[in-house]
Amino acid sequence: MEANPGNLQNLHDIVVPADVAWWPLAPGWYVVAGAVTVALAYIVYRKLRQVRKNRYRVLALRELADLRQGSETAAMLQIPVLLKRAALSAWPREEVAALSGADWHRFLDRTAATNRFSSGAGQVLDSLAYGGAEAVTASDGKLEGAIEAAEFWLNHHRTETGAG
Repeated sequence: MEANPGNLQNLHDIVVPADVAWWPLAPGWYVVAGAVTVALAYIVYRKLRQVRKNRYRVLALRELADLRQGSETAAMLQIPVLLKRAALSAWPREEVAALSGADWHRFLDRTAATNRFSSGAGQVLDSLAYGGAEAVTASDGKLEGAIEAAEFWLNHHRTETGAG
């Protein structure tokens, strides 16, 4: 036989190269994995910090819902106390504790970007706090307005630093 390169008997099977291994990774992937890990850890840290910081808000909203379900007189007297406790949880005592009347209403309005307390709900809260339940009747609708204003404030208030 001659060494004829065109002869089919001289052909060999095609040799396929081995698959590229996944491990060990190239150095760039270690950098990417590290960056993703740090980013996820930071996101989890921030979320946990936010949840812990707003725990008072969740508890106050839950207590307000319980007050709505309770007896009209005894439960409604606790709404002004609940708002003051929530405010004391979010702001320094020196800034909040001494507030009452119109100053308290302005504080509530300013921190929730509203005018609900200065325009009526604040007077109902004052009546509940200082005049007792007999000063406010449930039939005139002002009590429900005060409850809604309290719920709005608990949901939407922000501290000046953006913390609350």
